[in-house]
Amino acid sequence: MIKLICMIPVALVLLSLCCLSCGRQVTSGLNMQNPEQARASETVVLTITNDNGKAIPGVRVYSSEYLGETDKDGRLVTFFKESGDYELSSRKGKTGEPGFTEVKSIGTIRIIPSPIELQAFDGIPPLLPPGQTYTGEQHYRPEMTVRFRLKNIGSTEITLDNSSPWKIETLEGDTVFEPVALQVLASLATGEEKEWIWDQKDAYERQASEGSYIVVLTCSEGEYRLRFWVIPEGMTP
Repeated sequence: MIKLICMIPVALVLLSLCCLSCGRQVTSGLNMQNPEQARASETVVLTITNDNGKAIPGVRVYSSEYLGETDKDGRLVTFFKESGDYELSSRKGKTGEPGFTEVKSIGTIRIIPSPIELQAFDGIPPLLPPGQTYTGEQHYRPEMTVRFRLKNIGSTEITLDNSSPWKIETLEGDTVFEPVALQVLASLATGEEKEWIWDQKDAYERQASEGSYIVVLTCSEGEYRLRFWVIPEGMTP
């Protein structure tokens, strides 16, 4: 279940692109639909359209970091780990090329504290290039066990619809693995937690490739996300 509190269109600055062959001005705009507010780690859907309401694929969206690129339906499914106000920007195409569009402020979204904590652990610190700092996201060598837990840090009980209400996705949204779950309700009182593991095998028992992955977990408080990395041996101490 994806919880969107309020979908609003955000009108953006129109960018004028000069048509050298005809000497006229071609105007192109980007608009974003987004929830005004979401919880930390909660699934957020951003939709980018033009001034006629047509979805625009291939738009790169940024906050303080790169969030991803819109799909064929103009949608980007993402999340924000920390509370705060995030100003988003977007780019379509490459600088200097025909059709390039950039909007420095495409809209804002407020992220508020979450009633749940979704966290991976037992990873290893990666070797980072000079100048880069460790973000706290867990990194694992191939074949290591990925461990993660859900903790109720809110004031009310959380309900789980089955024994394993999670799946593993790529950043592009493709499902890599979804466990077989017992269809029994479970609950977590305030302060309680539940843990799961993933052995890095896909649905066909093949080792997952190196790269970034997302745990997508659903509970009575909504759908939440957690990112982690499977990295090559050369990037580990």
